[in-house]
Amino acid sequence: MAEIIPAILTNSFSDLKNKLAQIKNFSDWVQIDIMDGNFVKNISVDILNLKKIRFLKNLEIHLMVLNPEKYFVVCKALKAKRVIFHFEAVKNISKILKEMKKYSFEKGIALNPKTNVEKIKPFLNQLDVVLLLGVNPGFQGQKFKPVVLGKIKKIRKISDKIKIGVDGGIRLENIKKIVKAGADYLIVGSYLFKSGNIEKTYKFLKNKIKTLEE
Repeated sequence: MAEIIPAILTNSFSDLKNKLAQIKNFSDWVQIDIMDGNFVKNISVDILNLKKIRFLKNLEIHLMVLNPEKYFVVCKALKAKRVIFHFEAVKNISKILKEMKKYSFEKGIALNPKTNVEKIKPFLNQLDVVLLLGVNPGFQGQKFKPVVLGKIKKIRKISDKIKIGVDGGIRLENIKKIVKAGADYLIVGSYLFKSGNIEKTYKFLKNKIKTLEE
């Protein structure tokens, strides 16, 4: 069954801790966005500050940064389960993937909505995950771009083994289309944390997916 993973995008360490506390009783995973103000205009909490937290969840780190290889050592120290860098942020994909091989975390690459999936076809056998952004990177609360549905289907035709995640703009009204297109997991941020009842909304989305797949 497709998973729902809560996403935290914030530049406040106290906000980060507060949101982690809000999901501690129901989600096995959490995604934390790291932004450097260069690849995207926004800036997040410093990845080094994450060392102050003892993560009890499977941690996915979404690196919206230039020079992502500089972050891999810290990701290892954080015992990250999955690390994802952006195709658009690097000039030499092979070099980054070679560096990633030194680490045990799952390797993933993220694509902005405008990036053609054909560009990563040569690298799929070196990846565990492809994360398709449903919005332009850097800010939460944007509207989902339907073009991503076709990208999910294209990747699924190329490989039935690669894990496909979709991040951004996900809400009740588009979950059915995203799951039916072939996504394995959905990253949900503002829709959860602004819902008024995060656990109830999370479980409602999970049940919605379950009924789609029965």
